Amino acid sequence: MNLATKRFSPAQILSLLILIAGAAVVLVPLLWTFFTSLKTPAEVFKDNFFPEKWLWSNYSDAVQAIPFFNFLLNTLTILVPVLIGTVFSSALCAYGFARFRFKGKKTLFLVLLATMMLPSQVTMIPMFIMFKEAGWVDTFLPLIVPAFFGGGAFNIFLIRQFIRGIPRDLDESAFVDGANRLQIFIRIILPLSMPPLIAVSIFTFMGVWNDFQGPLIYLNSNEKYTLALGLSMFKGLYNVEWNMLMAATILVMLPALIVFFAVQKYFIEGISISSAVKG
Repeated sequence: MNLATKRFSPAQILSLLILIAGAAVVLVPLLWTFFTSLKTPAEVFKDNFFPEKWLWSNYSDAVQAIPFFNFLLNTLTILVPVLIGTVFSSALCAYGFARFRFKGKKTLFLVLLATMMLPSQVTMIPMFIMFKEAGWVDTFLPLIVPAFFGGGAFNIFLIRQFIRGIPRDLDESAFVDGANRLQIFIRIILPLSMPPLIAVSIFTFMGVWNDFQGPLIYLNSNEKYTLALGLSMFKGLYNVEWNMLMAATILVMLPALIVFFAVQKYFIEGISISSAVKG
């Protein structure tokens, strides 16, 4: 049926209007950021939404105004090991909760879920003191090492729900063929759990790429700044270079947007399938 001749119910029309309004709420600030990045400093505070003259040179000026590529390298230095550690450790913990039987498993899992209710501000100072005593302040270690210890309660829950939907017959067949628990995890569970693993990877990528608080707390040297922290260098003591700040912001946002749209199919699949599994 042609969309132009299709009749929509009032509920569908209302849902469509709500979706359009929600998209506008998200897109208008993004468009404002983009158009502001192309304006002159004097034009930033004028009423016009579109720039009078499109200054694409603001992007090259923004990259040269700060050590952009050094900050990019620092961000990737943190991102890659955190991505590996989070995905692998959360999958390993989820495998244990989904397949192993041990005393107190349900209680331990409830305690794990309860940690999601704990604000990060509660653990911020104790963790800083711990890393300070270890001599890790002003290094990347406090931002990397915790990723290898569990990977986060929500990630464990998401992957665990998916693994519970994988038939146990596959495990039993592998046992008959002589495989151990670790081999089953690596050769069977991980390949079949790609949708939630990709979802966790996206969550982790977004979190590390846009993280401002962590680097702000633990990194003191300018040469160790990440991209998110480096954007603050456009804010001077008395003024802010808004056009170049917006240009640098767009450059920082682009990789995250590209990654999300490239794998959104798997992201949605991982969330929907994991949510549909009971237990």
